[in-house]
Amino acid sequence: MKYIIMAGGSYEKFEIPKQLLKVNGEVIIERTIRLLRENGVKDIAISTNNPAFDYLDVEKLRHENNYWYTGEDRNKRSEHNWLNAYYPMKEPACYLHGDVYFSENAIKTIVETPVKDTMFFCVRDLQDGRPMGVNPKGREPLAYKVQNQKLFRKAINDLFQYIDEGKYAEGLEPISWHLYRRLNNLDLCFNVKGYNANDIFKTKGDYIYIDDYTTDVDFLKDIPEIEK
Repeated sequence: MKYIIMAGGSYEKFEIPKQLLKVNGEVIIERTIRLLRENGVKDIAISTNNPAFDYLDVEKLRHENNYWYTGEDRNKRSEHNWLNAYYPMKEPACYLHGDVYFSENAIKTIVETPVKDTMFFCVRDLQDGRPMGVNPKGREPLAYKVQNQKLFRKAINDLFQYIDEGKYAEGLEPISWHLYRRLNNLDLCFNVKGYNANDIFKTKGDYIYIDDYTTDVDFLKDIPEIEK
């Protein structure tokens, strides 16, 4: 299985791609590569359109995908939609979010978990220093492990079709949780805003919950919180 670290997008809040930020003195994406190799993974690639990652000694999958998340025109289908971040593959692949600071246990769990069709890995949305009570039911995605690419691609295309059909309420768009829900034939919550649609613990789909310091980086201020 190929392990693809997603490092596309356009992050105007950062001077460098946030996957290249350091936590505890180690570049985030370098840490992910190191942990994958320590767990026996040899087929590693980075999905990116940014030459800043060229120095890394892994395969580069050139992915012309400058998706953004500004809240403007979010319900329009375009090349900027976040779901395009999943590099199209025919072979089995594990997609890891490049801006995630993974624990050793998280990578070990992802690598060793067997998958029939797809498996979603996630953490609570309290790991990056957010105070208790703020989005307490939110869940952050870490990785998607995909054995059945045909099923995975159909789910993504279905979500794009729903956008074209105007099924999402104004100001809403499909995000990773909607992909999880589509793959598991769950209600897509077309009209539910915020994190109320993302409570994975109320579902019976295929997911693994990782409860440790593993988290994504949304802002520079998250880094000191993670380092604590």
